Amino acid sequence: MKLVQITVTADGRIEMSTFGFPGKSCVEATKFLKELLGEETFIKMKPSVFVPYVKQTQFLHNS
Repeated sequence: MKLVQITVTADGRIEMSTFGFPGKSCVEATKFLKELLGEETFIKMKPSVFVPYVKQTQFLHNS
């Protein structure tokens, strides 16, 4: 399951975390939110963003 979590802190900062997105696909998935929310001041990428994503396709055959 893909999830985008947005937190508004007590001092008004907006923090966004993503879960379940392979590789750097989280960047594209949240692009529209970044445009709506305004300028980024800090980005911290999770280690999983640096793991190459290989799309896997499975074919099922009914024999």
